[in-house]
Amino acid sequence: MKRVLIVGAGNVGSAAAHTIALRGLADEVVLFDRRAARADAEARDLMCALPRMGARAVVRAGSPEECAGAEALVVCASAPARLGQSRNDMLVKNAQIVRDTVSAAEAAGFSGLYLIVSNPVDLLAHLVVDELGVSCERVAGTGTLLDSLRLEDLIRARLGAAEACALALGEHGEGLTVDWGRTLADGAEVPEAERPGLVRATVDEAYEIMKGKGSTSYGIALAVATVLEARERRDGRVLPLSVAARGAYGIDDMTLALPVSFGPDGAPVVRELELDAASVGRLREVARAMREAYEAGRQG
Repeated sequence: MKRVLIVGAGNVGSAAAHTIALRGLADEVVLFDRRAARADAEARDLMCALPRMGARAVVRAGSPEECAGAEALVVCASAPARLGQSRNDMLVKNAQIVRDTVSAAEAAGFSGLYLIVSNPVDLLAHLVVDELGVSCERVAGTGTLLDSLRLEDLIRARLGAAEACALALGEHGEGLTVDWGRTLADGAEVPEAERPGLVRATVDEAYEIMKGKGSTSYGIALAVATVLEARERRDGRVLPLSVAARGAYGIDDMTLALPVSFGPDGAPVVRELELDAASVGRLREVARAMREAYEAGRQG
């Protein structure tokens, strides 16, 4: 039985459970939340709808101790987000949640993939490897996958393109770094004059959604399902995920969004795609800034 455990049954966690079940990526989805009644209510609500939508998965409430045989543990739990909140503030508030979650899972014998969704996603994924000592082969964050999807939408909307593909790397946030050689509108390069505005709009999209509804949920749920699907199929698909760089692009001792596919054993593997010198330089600058933020946030 394929089991996925989701920690955090709020808007993101419940939307992720819904999408995972509908796409047939697990036989059982276990929701855990410190508010036990919330996890139970979300599971019961989902189970009213999912079987009638063709999903075979069972969604139920549970606990981190049930993760021993799970394929993946998806960390969505976080302190309430506020508009304008700094990266350091989010790290300080959410680091302990991640520490507690991972410590409980490791004690229960979990040996699958930790998929970090909570923000700041890159720094929290780094914490799991750097501070908690989990092998980097078992840790990934959703990284800039959602940013890449949003950038594709903006290219279609602003340039009138029927087809768009985008690859954003670096940081989920202000350190977004677009590989313009692989970001195309109807198979052609995006005009240089359009690029700064597209990047700014991509970064701002999350803020605009949060202004209207308080959080994002459906897009990131799709990103979670896409990662789990790629890991299950192990078909070489490249996704921009938060992983330990381990020397890629001349970057050490930091976790950020890089081109990743899943190997035969299900471990994330960096695919060091050829980038132009400006993009590599930008990634290195972003990594340095993130490392400083990580150290400052931990001390805070």
